[in-house]
Amino acid sequence: MHFLINELSFVGQAANDYEADELMKTIFKIIAEISVLQNDDPIQTHSSFASQNITPELTVSQWIFKQKNSKNSDQQKIARILLILLSKGPFIDVQGLIDDCECFYQKKCVSSTSLAGAAVLEGVLISLQNNSDFSNENIEVEFQECTNPVENIIIKNLTEIKHAIKICPRYKLHSKHDLLGYWENATPMDLRDEESQKVLNSSIGNSNENSEKRYGFNKEKDQFYVFHSDNSFDEQGYPTYHGFPIPENQVPAEILIKIKR
Repeated sequence: MHFLINELSFVGQAANDYEADELMKTIFKIIAEISVLQNDDPIQTHSSFASQNITPELTVSQWIFKQKNSKNSDQQKIARILLILLSKGPFIDVQGLIDDCECFYQKKCVSSTSLAGAAVLEGVLISLQNNSDFSNENIEVEFQECTNPVENIIIKNLTEIKHAIKICPRYKLHSKHDLLGYWENATPMDLRDEESQKVLNSSIGNSNENSEKRYGFNKEKDQFYVFHSDNSFDEQGYPTYHGFPIPENQVPAEILIKIKR
């Protein structure tokens, strides 16, 4: 899953250094939470991110260099994560991914920003809190790539830890798929819970279905899996899913392309 830090959400909204630290602490918590879903894909942002303001007087770059040797471990960790990001990228605007795109948000052109990048990559935005333009958990952009038809695309927008928890599915074995006593006409799950969770972490949802199915693949077994939402949450607030193996021909074509990619 692709994640992008939304540079447009940094507009100097913190009134002082303390508020800046608290806002960045939330960013750190979100990044830590979604790390299991990254599958080695680095968090991306825009090349202008370093010059964006956290307070009216403090840019992201200045905050990083101020906090990278901080005695506060959380601030030090997020500073070092962002320092790596600013040093190595990848930056969404220099890869050619959004060169032929047009993207509008709230009737403003955002074609060369991380919002366009999130639309192209079907990614998730991470936005700094207290920006009224990006306060919603889902934001809608008008997007067109090359000569393709214009689409209205909904992008997940994480500003709070609870938003991150919502997109982190947790595997829960259902009794009907228990290998030791599965129900008649039910397919037993042939993975251990820990292995099932790893496949679920890298699974892909099907936005074309009126359901919350997710599809994954286990390389060791060369096997596809489908996960169904339980429409419930565990005690920590994570959405729970159960799953079982399926043949390749039961994986939707558009999902199969993404998995094999």
